[in-house]
Amino acid sequence: MEKRLLGNTGIKVFPIAFGGIPIQRIDIDSAVKVVRRAIELGIDLIDTARGYTDSEIKIGKAIKGIDKKVYIATKSGNRTKEGILRDVETSLNNLGVESIDIYQLHGVNSREIFEMVMSKDGALEGLKEAKKRGLIKHIGVSSHSTDVILDLIDTGEFEIIQLCYNFIENKCEEKILDLAKEKGIGLIGMKPLGGGMIENAKIALKYVLRQGYVIPDPGMETIREVEENVAIAKGSYELTEEEIKEIERIRKELGSVFCRRCQYCQPCPQGVHITSLLGAKSIVKRLPKERIVSGWVYDAYLSGKNCTRCGICLTKCPYNLPIPDLVEENTAFLEKVIKELRGEV
Repeated sequence: MEKRLLGNTGIKVFPIAFGGIPIQRIDIDSAVKVVRRAIELGIDLIDTARGYTDSEIKIGKAIKGIDKKVYIATKSGNRTKEGILRDVETSLNNLGVESIDIYQLHGVNSREIFEMVMSKDGALEGLKEAKKRGLIKHIGVSSHSTDVILDLIDTGEFEIIQLCYNFIENKCEEKILDLAKEKGIGLIGMKPLGGGMIENAKIALKYVLRQGYVIPDPGMETIREVEENVAIAKGSYELTEEEIKEIERIRKELGSVFCRRCQYCQPCPQGVHITSLLGAKSIVKRLPKERIVSGWVYDAYLSGKNCTRCGICLTKCPYNLPIPDLVEENTAFLEKVIKELRGEV
């Protein structure tokens, strides 16, 4: 199996990485078995984050004592120098390593956040300090916004960029993929299955894998998923005529109501967490019960009740999504799920 270079980092890895979000949902022993099976089958880049509850801890236990080189990527949503340095130390402790291969600024999705992390005493300074001290080896960033990614590339500060890429969210094909390759910036393709919205893993992964410069990192929580994804990565990436037709069918099915998380609709004057609500069905598939009945998911559900259908969001959405209708639909969906999880129905 031919490995892929991650930009100019010198890191050469299996064509797909292991996404560490879903293992939050399973117990430690099960998570360790899933991660180790992935490593056994050749996956050697594992991506996680400080925000993924115990994902780092589970991955740390899984990689302890293994005799294969595995690259670890993690990230922090902290926006200050001191804050992200504390998070680096926590990540090192959770993962049980002396140095982390790739540390990313997590979710730089708006110009406001961009300015914060790039400012004096911002998070980028913290990662530079961590790299200087040998705590991390490469600096990366993740973002859901193609516009912000272009700004991030222009800074020349990032060796790896993690971006949304699937056959529905493919705006990055217009400029970003070629520009990143030209500048030697490695690309990790998050949400290759659209955060769980695309159920056909074969065509979804093949679509991204066709771009030899991108490393997709599907989230996995079962050995079956690991084995299936590895088999896809080891096969042909050429899409058949039938698969192309299926892609078009799914695009038509999801295209008019599929939130790309560009966040142009935010902020809502009523405080509705629009992008979180519009991804409710994907969130419920990916997160453990505790993360749904409390915390930011529950807060998003409550915020949906504040929608007045003022229509301001409709004027901002570049995809002309019927946002108020979707907010209402997904708020009702979350209410039903939360009640079921709490045993109230």
